[in-house]
Amino acid sequence: MKKSNEPLTMPLHPMLSRAFDILEPLFIKHVLPESGHKLLASSEYWEPLLATLPNSARMVRDRMIEEWSSTKKGIQFLSPAEKWDQLKQHLKAVYGRDSTVKRMKNMDSTEKERIESWPIEVVFRYTYPRLDINVSKMQNHLLKSPFCIHPKTGRVCVPIQAETVESFDPFSVPTLPQLMKEIDDYEEKDPMEDGRTMNIRKDWQKTSLKQYFEPFQKKFLEPLQKELRYKAREESERKAAIIGDF
Repeated sequence: MKKSNEPLTMPLHPMLSRAFDILEPLFIKHVLPESGHKLLASSEYWEPLLATLPNSARMVRDRMIEEWSSTKKGIQFLSPAEKWDQLKQHLKAVYGRDSTVKRMKNMDSTEKERIESWPIEVVFRYTYPRLDINVSKMQNHLLKSPFCIHPKTGRVCVPIQAETVESFDPFSVPTLPQLMKEIDDYEEKDPMEDGRTMNIRKDWQKTSLKQYFEPFQKKFLEPLQKELRYKAREESERKAAIIGDF
């Protein structure tokens, strides 16, 4: 497997090529503009980006900085998406067959490959999903099960509904100390439910966890339980049919 700090090789592997086709539109929409990461929205951001270009493409870097910083009519009104397209076209002129930009003499294939892969590496750097190996192998990182507790923050790992993904705030989920206090406060108001008598309400029903558990129960646990009962009954009827026990 390729390490994240290794340069890409061309031609691009089909898997990475497909990933780039998916990720570049998202990169243009969410990373480049003022409303996103502002990567090509102002010189404060695009100059550090252009500084990462291979040295053999320095003429492109200098030209882009000059043009994008110009006050000439029309140039300063290029959108971040147009700047990105312009940058790629100029780079293509260096490693490709176009003659828009004068190529450096005696540029070897390795340098051309570095220039060709640079836009792809930039897109991947900002958008390609990253996996922390410890999340997969260490037990205290396994937050895949609903309602487990994060060991450092004490926050509860809660299931969410598809329709609330955009509005979900991970910092608003209850913490373990908060839930304990909510139970104590509830039982203080109703001494009959202090744990020494039969609970009328389950502990989770006394807390803010209720808003997460009830949908989880209705949309996942109950349908799953129903499906398991159906399969068990179906299997029982199948066995009865085989032995003739009706």
